[in-house]
Amino acid sequence: MLQPSDRQHLFESLRPPDGYSLDYAIGTTFTLELLALLTAPLAFTTFDWADEDGHLTRSPQALLATMQQYAERITIFCQTGKIAIPKNHSLLYSYLENSVIEVNAPHPGGIFHPKIWVLRFTASNQPVLYRFLCLSRNLTFDRCWDTILLLDGQLINNGKEIVENRPLSNFIATLPQLAHNPPIRQQVQDYIDKIQSDLLRVKFELPIGFEQLKFHPLGLPGNTKSPFSGRIDRLLVMSPFVSEKKLNQLSQQGKHNILISRPEQLDQILPTTLCTFSQLYQINPAANVGENDDNQATSTSLVGLHAKLYIADAGTSARIWTGSANATEAAFERNVEFLVEMVGKQQNFGIDSLLAIHDKEVTFRSLLETFVPSTEPIEPDPSKLLIDELVQSTVNTLLKLHFQAHVKTTENSGYYALELQVSTKEGLKFASDIFVRCYPMGCIGLAQNFDIHTKNIVKFSPLSCQAITSFFVFEIYLTNGQRLDSVMFNVPLAEVPAERQQQILKALLQDKNQVLKLLMFLLADSKADARELIAAIVGGTSNDKIKSNSSNKSSTSTSFLFPVFEAMVKALDQNPQKLDYVARLVEDLRKLPPEEQLLPDNFDEIWQPIYTAYQKLKL
Repeated sequence: MLQPSDRQHLFESLRPPDGYSLDYAIGTTFTLELLALLTAPLAFTTFDWADEDGHLTRSPQALLATMQQYAERITIFCQTGKIAIPKNHSLLYSYLENSVIEVNAPHPGGIFHPKIWVLRFTASNQPVLYRFLCLSRNLTFDRCWDTILLLDGQLINNGKEIVENRPLSNFIATLPQLAHNPPIRQQVQDYIDKIQSDLLRVKFELPIGFEQLKFHPLGLPGNTKSPFSGRIDRLLVMSPFVSEKKLNQLSQQGKHNILISRPEQLDQILPTTLCTFSQLYQINPAANVGENDDNQATSTSLVGLHAKLYIADAGTSARIWTGSANATEAAFERNVEFLVEMVGKQQNFGIDSLLAIHDKEVTFRSLLETFVPSTEPIEPDPSKLLIDELVQSTVNTLLKLHFQAHVKTTENSGYYALELQVSTKEGLKFASDIFVRCYPMGCIGLAQNFDIHTKNIVKFSPLSCQAITSFFVFEIYLTNGQRLDSVMFNVPLAEVPAERQQQILKALLQDKNQVLKLLMFLLADSKADARELIAAIVGGTSNDKIKSNSSNKSSTSTSFLFPVFEAMVKALDQNPQKLDYVARLVEDLRKLPPEEQLLPDNFDEIWQPIYTAYQKLKL
């Protein structure tokens, strides 16, 4: 169990089953990296978008193609204020604005911390399939030891309610109620209603060897029962973060218990508490396993423990809990978390199975070393504690505010102003030695001081149409100018110009050849198809390119468009839905002024017959 050689990326776990495509996906995470969300939909495409070295492509046309297809079919719920600020800004992030919903835990002092995915897959004349992922990792590029549980199941249309699935169904149904900026869009609410209803009739397949499955959402109204109720003879706790109180509670369940955590966490626990566990372990720093990162050009290693896992020996059975909950009282008393419990034979899945040592292979036990408590207490740095307190106090104040952004026209034609409106409660203020600056993401040059009491509206101008965004950054400073931290919020955006989408496309697709590449990504069915079409484009741009007298942009001959025509014919026969994405792109590009048109010359000659045939098929 948990063999170090048995590793799987989240990207691989999101891939649809053969012959299926994604209908809708709901994910939850504590922290969110926009680039991770931007690249995740690559997994939903009909073929592997990795390059020759196995790294995820960063091609703007490939990423744009996935956004065109899947942005409206993915919803991610994350903790308010925990969207990481990208190191490099990209116009592609605009496609994620409606996909990210910030939420809060209902209990005071709690955080939204679950890490799950629910994916709905469909195929022509085939039953609907669901996939449930329960992870210990956030939707980021962190390189830590984590766990992932994958469950596939079929929707049974005429079946009775599967009672065991009700906690999962209720959890999905509750997510909109946690939104920081309600209400959520009706399209999202409709899908959530559909999925939470479907889940009551999905028969999930148990992992091989397991006999029972239970879902344990934590931190929602009505979820008060401990997931650890029932028989526990011996308990193993694996958690990167631990607290005194929770460890004392867990040590009372079973005998000869084992604790695995990070050394810096264990150093903060009293020796009297650590002594209640028979064995203490940490990940051996020399045991990091190198591998090719999906999103980096260089080899990286798995570093540090981030997995949350609880294993109990219970008679001849073993009980395993996996998910997001750390061994802290916050996780089990205030936070929103998610754990899945599985029951199997102790000889296969018990504590001794996890810690078994084999001479000829690397096991999980091979990665561990005994933790030896420090002989001298580690005193926290008072100055760091003060800074942390100031930052947390400022963030807590920001979390109590509600923002809305409005787009306004300016006297300067083609440029706009963003007005950030703030609704505040009486008595809210920042500490006297703190000040805050804010700006729209990607527009740091427009940063302004943000004072809760003197400004209910903060105006940012001028912005191009493409620079308009719903993501706003708030930077926290000491009054001496030292920058302490920053947070970003996804703010409801109103009065968006009708031409914004077209202007973003224009900026991302700078000439007609790039439009052709995007069409290729939208139409290709396999990596071989993609490469053939790319080769045709590359060859065509050297043989068929001419200069247009009116726009001085690249133009292409009808003969060069023939490979694209063939791809459209194939899509019409085998995957007509692809033509919907092409039609949406064509409609958006046609809204550009004539002098800025990016559709290839003579494109209508091949597109109109295909689209007319497709419309007749729909009748």
